[in-house]
Amino acid sequence: GGGGAPKPEKKDDATEPDVKEEEDSDLVPMTVIFGSQTGTAEEFSETLAKEAKKNGFKATVKDIEEYDHEEELPNESFVVFLMSTFGEGQPTDSATNFDMWMKEQEDTSLLSNVTFCVFALGNKQYEKFCAMGKRTDKYLGRMGGQRLMKCGIGDDDASIEDDFMEWKEAFFAAAGARFATSKSEGDEKFTAEWTVDILDGKEAETYNSGFKPAPEFKDNIEMAKVITNKERRQKCIDGGSTREVIFDISDLSISYITADNLGIYPMNDPNTVQTILKKLHTDPDTVFRFQNHDKHLGLPAICSAKDVLLWHLDINNPPKKSLLNVLAGFAGDEKEANTLKSWASPAGKEEYKKNIEAPHMTILGILEAFPSLDVSFGNFVELVPKIQPRFYTISSSSNAQPSAISITMSVLKGGVCTNYLKDLKPGSDYAPIFVRPSTFRLPSKISTPIIMVGPGTGLAPFMGFVQEYEHKSKANGGKPAEGERVLFFGCRKRDVDFIYREELTAAKESGVLTGLQLAFSREEEKKVYVQHLISQQAQALWKMLSGGGYVYVCGATAMGRDVKEAFVEIARSEGGKSAEEAKAMLDTLQDSGRYVQELWST
Repeated sequence: GGGGAPKPEKKDDATEPDVKEEEDSDLVPMTVIFGSQTGTAEEFSETLAKEAKKNGFKATVKDIEEYDHEEELPNESFVVFLMSTFGEGQPTDSATNFDMWMKEQEDTSLLSNVTFCVFALGNKQYEKFCAMGKRTDKYLGRMGGQRLMKCGIGDDDASIEDDFMEWKEAFFAAAGARFATSKSEGDEKFTAEWTVDILDGKEAETYNSGFKPAPEFKDNIEMAKVITNKERRQKCIDGGSTREVIFDISDLSISYITADNLGIYPMNDPNTVQTILKKLHTDPDTVFRFQNHDKHLGLPAICSAKDVLLWHLDINNPPKKSLLNVLAGFAGDEKEANTLKSWASPAGKEEYKKNIEAPHMTILGILEAFPSLDVSFGNFVELVPKIQPRFYTISSSSNAQPSAISITMSVLKGGVCTNYLKDLKPGSDYAPIFVRPSTFRLPSKISTPIIMVGPGTGLAPFMGFVQEYEHKSKANGGKPAEGERVLFFGCRKRDVDFIYREELTAAKESGVLTGLQLAFSREEEKKVYVQHLISQQAQALWKMLSGGGYVYVCGATAMGRDVKEAFVEIARSEGGKSAEEAKAMLDTLQDSGRYVQELWST
């Protein structure tokens, strides 16, 4: 990511005496490190650090990407890792270097003076559930670290916050026993850590409204003009819609490789923003300066009230229990405070589900339902989670279309980003975009056989692949490359949601695709899905795999699981392997980058 100026050295005279140091001197130091992709691990780390003091610890929170593990880790006395798993058992972008370093360590006494503990975050829908956290726990132990307690597990498919809260209780009990700390009955009241000032005069006058990234954001993010925004389904029944949105990058410094991921920051609904600002008695045009003293802000240091809410706060998801608990302290009415506390408590699980989760109540709903809440704008901004970018697999080829990026997305009911994107007007509207690499890379040899499986919007990267091969075919006087290229696509009905029908049919006719297998799940008595077609093509697919072929799978986790099982069965039936050997073969293909999946949980 994007460089930037070196940080100025702190001057000696800037280190003023810290009044808090005396009372902190008997606290046990603890380093909390997070590897986060969507902000959850970071949020949990902050919660852990806030509760550390009353448990007898002085916590320092660090992003794994900014932590010098080689130098610092062997010298820690007590360290806690909160590690998310990305995709199929991979580390988050921020933890890739740390992951590689751990695997290479052979010194079994490197961490012999370090007590450690790991909380792993993941989603049960994925085959390699919580793999990064489990791996961290295993390797830290292998390097001689003293394990405080067994690795904690958080499942985002159920309630990851409940998992974390249960683990946190057990963690502080174990840590308190290990380090003989004393618990103080600390006041539960919220103490602001941010400094928030209102700017006036010249600083406020020169403020330019619009999206700006947070100072810690490392990717190169730019405003890109929308040049196409069109429906791709034949019929939009039951509110279903799949759109293709194309961004012009000809004047930007952004570039991409076919099937990379496009990150987009969505904008919140302006009417909701206006209503919240009224509730907080804040003028939308007031310009603020935010400081979080060496920690991540999640928003620009200087920002107007309107821009903070439009671009930077997650005001669309139901508030977490930890937030309700803190908000209870801002309620003037005791009854309201008690209701919020009870919803946030372990005993109030069902109440929380019924009142918050099921009706999808947002922060605005809370402000309306509890009128005695009196929160300052600064506290509100510090407390509410920050918006995370959304990622879409790019559906264009960088060779065929270097100056524009296409994405293909299903518009989701209540989906913040897809609903923001669907309303952008071509030719006049812009969106904040950036590019991240994906695991989808075409084989270096053009004739290598490829098998593509992408039902629904899982087709996106393969439209990029099709464009890429068409581009190569044109450069070759219209003659398609050697080798086989088979695509498995599935949708409900051919005259409803068969996206890119014309392009795929043409690619099959020209030989760019040597095979096009279509599953329409709602056209037959018995539902047919892509995995059924794969099983039917067992012999041909085994031949492609045996000839060094690559498999790419894109779509929902459940489909990914079924497709992998179908390939395991092919290795068994066609390759004559035992069930164990067949599974091991698929795992080997996956590890060597010949069986690649990009899956999302639903």
